[in-house]
Amino acid sequence: MDDPLERLALEQRYLGWARALATTGWLVLLAYLAFLIGLIRRASAISSSSFEDGVWGQRFEVVAFASLPQNLVVLLPAGAAAAGASVLASGRADQSSMWITQLVRTVAGTAYVVALLGILGVVDEFWQTPDSIGGTGSMLNRIGGLLMVAAVIRICLEAERGSAAHTPRSPKL
Repeated sequence: MDDPLERLALEQRYLGWARALATTGWLVLLAYLAFLIGLIRRASAISSSSFEDGVWGQRFEVVAFASLPQNLVVLLPAGAAAAGASVLASGRADQSSMWITQLVRTVAGTAYVVALLGILGVVDEFWQTPDSIGGTGSMLNRIGGLLMVAAVIRICLEAERGSAAHTPRSPKL
């Protein structure tokens, strides 16, 4: 591939794919955030509770649904798209690289928040039902969600490391 025009065409194709993946990542992330906001709104509407730890316990339980594997499946493509876009745009000067970096950081930040919710959900489930079979299944489900969130965080950290190593820096003044 010694022809500069072929090289330029290939660069443009990589950047096109990077932009497409970044757009996809943002849309999927927004879908997950809309789901999360819906859970928070539903939790804030709870005024009376049948839970033994009261209204706040039930509100937390509703919000903690965000950390279950079946709900986290939505966040995985956002992380994968962010990482893919980061790899394709690495070392290439383009305006979209700023949006890709922000996407990687926002997906990772969302995953950290969901990880905290998942950890608190496991602890809450343990304190609620330490000996019951149903509690064990629920805890294992939440631990599965934590493993999925750890995967999202891992891929985002690697994408951040890779893009930071290849991003052209502005000269220091």
